[in-house]
Amino acid sequence: MAERALTDVPIDLDPLLGEVVRLRALREEDLPALCEWWQDQRVAVFQSTGPTRPRPAEGIAEMLRSWSRNDGADTGLSVTTAVSGELVGHAALYGVSVKDRCATLAVIIGPKHHDRGYGTDAVRVLLRYGFAELGLHRIELSVIGYNLRAIAVYRKAGFVEEGRRRSSIFRSGAWHDEVRMAVLDSEWQSSQPVGGPGPRGAGQPESILPAEPSAEPPHR
Repeated sequence: MAERALTDVPIDLDPLLGEVVRLRALREEDLPALCEWWQDQRVAVFQSTGPTRPRPAEGIAEMLRSWSRNDGADTGLSVTTAVSGELVGHAALYGVSVKDRCATLAVIIGPKHHDRGYGTDAVRVLLRYGFAELGLHRIELSVIGYNLRAIAVYRKAGFVEEGRRRSSIFRSGAWHDEVRMAVLDSEWQSSQPVGGPGPRGAGQPESILPAEPSAEPPHR
């Protein structure tokens, strides 16, 4: 006797799988690499609007654990390659407002994994998860104005620039804008293929990738 289908409704059986990345729960063995990347000053100048200063690994590890408990409305996940499962970064939807169905998106990709499309795909997967699984209405972010590569990625993923806090960030002796961007569920849905988003999201992997986005959740 032929097996009956589990459901006749099209559903995404693996909502955390993208074209080149998979998002999964944070593991203790992820923390040494994530802490090392967070301490890297080449990353810090894009991650934080505050002074770039060294932080102890213990504090960073506890911060990541707190963001990734996933026992409330917020979601924090490790980013791995879809094929080998190698750790390449961390992604989060934080500051979730249940009433307003709004969250802030943040992604960090390790420097040695840049320019391979991991950040771009992680953003796409997180958007799909936020809108199609969590039922969010709006996903937003802030990015420093000089992070042009990240801004290009966010725009490609569907984010719209909503405004700037002009000359609000002092870095390397100069003032820089903070760029506010967001995407709504209706805008994201309209960009999906006919029939709704598939298990791997919209589009194909890019051969030339413009950026790896970075944004830092506030300390909670």
